[in-house]
Amino acid sequence: MTSDPHRYGESGRYPRLWEACAYCLASAVVVVIGAANLYLPFGPDQALIFHGAKLLDEGAVYYVDYWDNKQPGLYWFYLVAGRAFGFSEFGIHMLELLWMLAFAVVLMTTLRGAFRQPWLSAFAPVATIGVYYGLARENELTQLEFLVSFPLFALVLCLIASHRRPKAMLAFYFASGLLAGVAVLFKLLLAPLCVGLWLFALVWHYRTHGSSIAELALRAVLPAALGVALVLGSIVLLYARLGHLDDLLWTAFVYPPQALAFSPPASKTRLITAAAFFLSGFAPWVGFALFASALWLWRRKDLLSALMLTWCVVGVALFLVQQVSWWHYHTLLVLFPAGILAVLGIDRLCDWLVGAELGRAARRDVLAALLVLTATADLFDATVRKAQPLLSSVAVTGEGVRGYQVQARVSEHYGRIQRGVEFLLQPDALPGPIYAFGNAMVYEFSGRASAHRTGGSSWEFYLPEQIDDILASLDRLQAPYVFVDRLDHKLFRLRPKVTAYLNAHYVVHHTDESGTWLYRRDLTERRSGMGPGNS
Repeated sequence: MTSDPHRYGESGRYPRLWEACAYCLASAVVVVIGAANLYLPFGPDQALIFHGAKLLDEGAVYYVDYWDNKQPGLYWFYLVAGRAFGFSEFGIHMLELLWMLAFAVVLMTTLRGAFRQPWLSAFAPVATIGVYYGLARENELTQLEFLVSFPLFALVLCLIASHRRPKAMLAFYFASGLLAGVAVLFKLLLAPLCVGLWLFALVWHYRTHGSSIAELALRAVLPAALGVALVLGSIVLLYARLGHLDDLLWTAFVYPPQALAFSPPASKTRLITAAAFFLSGFAPWVGFALFASALWLWRRKDLLSALMLTWCVVGVALFLVQQVSWWHYHTLLVLFPAGILAVLGIDRLCDWLVGAELGRAARRDVLAALLVLTATADLFDATVRKAQPLLSSVAVTGEGVRGYQVQARVSEHYGRIQRGVEFLLQPDALPGPIYAFGNAMVYEFSGRASAHRTGGSSWEFYLPEQIDDILASLDRLQAPYVFVDRLDHKLFRLRPKVTAYLNAHYVVHHTDESGTWLYRRDLTERRSGMGPGNS
């Protein structure tokens, strides 16, 4: 629907003032709640990516000198953030905030025509980006599942623009291919989502414009495929020039099925808690999203709603397919389309309750404002909950947010691991690389390098040959210390080869709240008059 700038009041001044207030308020909400996350500590995944990005900054080649099973997109995001704003929590989260603010501007400007009350586009970022910032904790913040909403939404805009301007279909589908390539650089599993969006848009175009299948293949499918090939092909050529194409292809296509073959499935409890996590933050908006979905299924007239529904359905399917993980942050993939549906639902609900007549515009605006403010109220509480511990810790330490001191007070994981590495900072600690089966912040807190190109956080998914290579590296480098995080003690049960090796070559140095630190046996024997302390 298009908007009428003179819906009520001959001068149109009141509507413009109303809209200005709406955009200012919505922008302030996103900025404030986003800023409350700038110093949030890293979860284990973010710590691993942060550690790897620092190595890439020092010249390491991803998949060669440093290895993880993720696609390179998120590592490059952290790398750019570190170089631009510093390698710290603030630096990484600052780039994310700027990314989200740019995303918010795109949402506000491009969605105005989607609402009968155009000012509601101001609250599209609140129902999506704002809810994300309110919902995300240290384990969910700066994960790719929500970051990719930006290029994926741009893809959706290309599909809608192609429907409205069929003569420019080739250009729009080529652009959508480029954007799909960017999304897949973050995660290969996003490819089915892009394909689902394309297929629905093509069917919609076929039914409304009557184009032949051959025409759609030439003017849509082919340019989209070329766009994807251009992005992914450039990465293939880069690794080919570096002489490491085998490492890229092995990680992308050979490793995943082998890892899935022996990885145990996640518990049903994790599936339930992931759903509860999503609903806990999105609860104020759920009813509106369901209303918009039901309305589209009844009328089937709105392409934007149709593509958001497609995104939700495919996103849920992709979440369920990841049976070995079902992590909470995976649900963030459907947060964006659900948020857009929620704001569309508010717009449609006001029409249904008040009436669509032009003379009732003021009443629709008032009702819509009450609904969005009610749904947004929960974000104020989330902002206070996140900002208060950091502000309190700064007040207690009087140091400002520096050197992980405040984050250690805020994060239970930061605190215990930071205290656990203190012995490595003492003069009598042996030098050399260490290896951590657990949170990669161990390397940051201790200032020690990893004894292997893997960081150790994802050991559950390492193949047997990778475990063999890690153990061989510990031998070759004579790594003096090995750490097993308190949360990763299941290593001793799930990886008997690691347990046997550690029993043969290491002894317990000490066990504390961080986990278990082991000391290399032959190094112990060389140190006359010294032995490891045990607890």
